[in-house]
Amino acid sequence: MKRILALLLTLALLTAALPAALAETQAAVPDGRREVVFWHCFGGTIGEAVQAVVDGYNASQSEVWVTAIYQGAYDDCLTKIKAALPAGTGPDIFQMFELGTTWLVGSGLCTPFQELLDADPYVDLDDIEPALRNYYTYDGKMQCMPFNPSTPIMYYNKTAFAEAGLDPENPPRTFDEIAALKDKLTVVENGRTTRYTMGLYIYGWFFESFLAGLNANYVNNDNGRTGVATAIEYDQSGAGAQIITKWKQLVDDGVIYDYGTNGTDSQTAFCAGQTCMTLASTASLTSILKAVDGKFEVGTAYLPSMADEPTGGVLIGGANLWIPKTEDARKQADAWDFLKYATSAEVSAAFSQATGYFCANTNAYRTESMQAYLDANPNFRTAINQLHDCPINYATQGASVGVMAELRQIFQSWMELVLQDAISVEEALEEMANESNAAIANYNSTVK
Repeated sequence: MKRILALLLTLALLTAALPAALAETQAAVPDGRREVVFWHCFGGTIGEAVQAVVDGYNASQSEVWVTAIYQGAYDDCLTKIKAALPAGTGPDIFQMFELGTTWLVGSGLCTPFQELLDADPYVDLDDIEPALRNYYTYDGKMQCMPFNPSTPIMYYNKTAFAEAGLDPENPPRTFDEIAALKDKLTVVENGRTTRYTMGLYIYGWFFESFLAGLNANYVNNDNGRTGVATAIEYDQSGAGAQIITKWKQLVDDGVIYDYGTNGTDSQTAFCAGQTCMTLASTASLTSILKAVDGKFEVGTAYLPSMADEPTGGVLIGGANLWIPKTEDARKQADAWDFLKYATSAEVSAAFSQATGYFCANTNAYRTESMQAYLDANPNFRTAINQLHDCPINYATQGASVGVMAELRQIFQSWMELVLQDAISVEEALEEMANESNAAIANYNSTVK
């Protein structure tokens, strides 16, 4: 209880306490404390919430002191981890996004979460969201513990829907349904479109989720889950062509305004009322509501499907906590103690409310604070319901391939050229396959 109260107090005073929190990060370890170094990937408001978790833990006991060190965004942190862990200069615990999973598992440099949990079961494995267990299970073991999990969802302008004579409680579930709303939602003034039905930016995570919604794998060998992935599969299955073709058609028809790869511009335009729908992470809810600031009513909905009917398939995002292997048993035990605290029910509930990420530990939803929050913030339930409705299969389990971050960049680069009419869908898929398969082969040649 002391730990929980400490965290809740810290979160309540989050903004006011930021200067002190930053100073504390730089402070020397108090006398008598054993230090645990924690690398994380968040600055800004979410970074403040991460620091609040650390501060809550440090205040909850007097033996261990966690020093939180920001290492840049996900890709930057992954690059540093790849250099530090093999050299033995890495942290005692770290946060890493989902695309780093296969590399970390293949490296053998971290202790699987499930092994630590078996020895000290602070939470029942069945109390961890099934979709998350599915995504992060390799070789029959859950490899890490989700800290800030997310999924993509749709945000829409309920006020614009109502003014157009549409049911604001019945948002579209497929992109075909979105296209059918163009005449009601798109606004043209003096020959210029001043409001688009939807704004969308090119993001590999969206494409990967669209594939999952079609029950289509990203790479071969059941998304690399029953054998080593050797090539992408979406270029051969027809799913890639289906998604890219429909995406381009919606842009060409003026249903979707294309923001290139600029997610910030896409979200800003939605908040300014220039688009009626957009896609973003569940974790964007808090920032979107703050930016809209009551100008219109925001609604949230499941990720729309590229299929003719809604399917419910979606991919996991966000990041997880990993503990490197070490011969120092005391150090690993201290890192494990912090992980247990950071992902416990009450702490997860408080972190979720402060950031918009959902909880991996389902016990968090049974806490009084989280139940009250969900009652007051029904938009947040969308992410939870979508996750629970997501089918469990190889497609939604995600691609197990060690260069997934690189593959995502390859897709985004060629997709951008498709939407610019610089290359055909067929040519783009061929180039995606050539570059992606070469990257996979190169990675596989380095793994024993």
